[in-house]
Amino acid sequence: MKKLYFIIPIAALAIFIFFYLNAKNGIEEAERNRKAQEQQKLEERQRKEEADRKRAWEDANRQALERIAEIKARQDKEKQQAEQRQAAKDERDMAYREKDNLNKQIQALQENLQVTKDQKSKVEEQLKIQRAQVDYLKTAAKDVALTKASYETALQKLQKAEDDYNKLLPDLQRAVNAAAAATAAAAARRN
Repeated sequence: MKKLYFIIPIAALAIFIFFYLNAKNGIEEAERNRKAQEQQKLEERQRKEEADRKRAWEDANRQALERIAEIKARQDKEKQQAEQRQAAKDERDMAYREKDNLNKQIQALQENLQVTKDQKSKVEEQLKIQRAQVDYLKTAAKDVALTKASYETALQKLQKAEDDYNKLLPDLQRAVNAAAAATAAAAARRN
């Protein structure tokens, strides 16, 4: 019986140690599995975050390149519009200068025409006087005939000058109208 008191606690201790070690191994293995799963989840999360960061960086880079392209296109368009505006302004200024020059030419020609008309009327008056003198001065017919011929030549020259001016006037008027149309077209393009 004394042995029984000694064997039973040892057997109970052996059973306890067996179960304790078994439970301890199970707990340690469960802890290792849990840590391995946590480590695996952590690595997966890090891989996912890294992939997300890489994808976000690629998206940001793509968007930045698109914005750069848009800015460049807008700058090119603005530059082209500025060049077009400057070209239209230059054309308008040139049309105004041409119009002014043509107006000055027309005014000078009109003044010349008025002077020519005045001279023509004076010459016609002188011709009338000469004709009257021819009637009264038959003795000086030869001198009067020479004077008359020179006045008629001058009159013909004046008439030819007036005819040339009348032919030139419609062309000048068309040129002024064309310059005005070009000015209006340049102003319309600018707007």
